[in-house]
Amino acid sequence: MRVIRLTLLCLLGLAATPALAQTKTHAPPAGMSCPGDKLVWVNTRSGVYHFQGERYFGSTKNGKFMCEREADKEGDRPTHNGQ
Repeated sequence: MRVIRLTLLCLLGLAATPALAQTKTHAPPAGMSCPGDKLVWVNTRSGVYHFQGERYFGSTKNGKFMCEREADKEGDRPTHNGQ
């Protein structure tokens, strides 16, 4: 009986669901610019960088803002799937 009730609650959207953890979104430091270059967010754990407008720009747990050329010199690489 309990399984049926829980199933019914889930179907109606009334069952409690665990909250998904949200990663804090970071904003570029005020005044930071990259003349003639692009500002990117580098995930410091993976060495992958993300462009503004992409899903993970400023939102991975470990990361920093920098210019794309600087990230390339550091050995980081752009994301392959545009996220």
